[in-house]
Amino acid sequence: MIEIPKPNSNFEKIAELLKKHGAGEFCYSISDCKAIDGKELPLLSALEKAVGYGMPSIISCIPGKLAYFGAEQVTDLHQDLF
Repeated sequence: MIEIPKPNSNFEKIAELLKKHGAGEFCYSISDCKAIDGKELPLLSALEKAVGYGMPSIISCIPGKLAYFGAEQVTDLHQDLF
């Protein structure tokens, strides 16, 4: 597992990185995003929906070997106590 260096919100650059590691044109997506969940679809289409979505997604490029994982985005919440 490698972390994609920031800025890491450009789905096209992430697709290029995955292709450098052997990804093809199609992938399988498991996502909180219903538009791509449980579907085999073009890699760029899946990444376009998943990257920056803010909820978890796994884009499987080579089963068991290469995937993109996007975690739920958490913001820092600060609460002042009086």
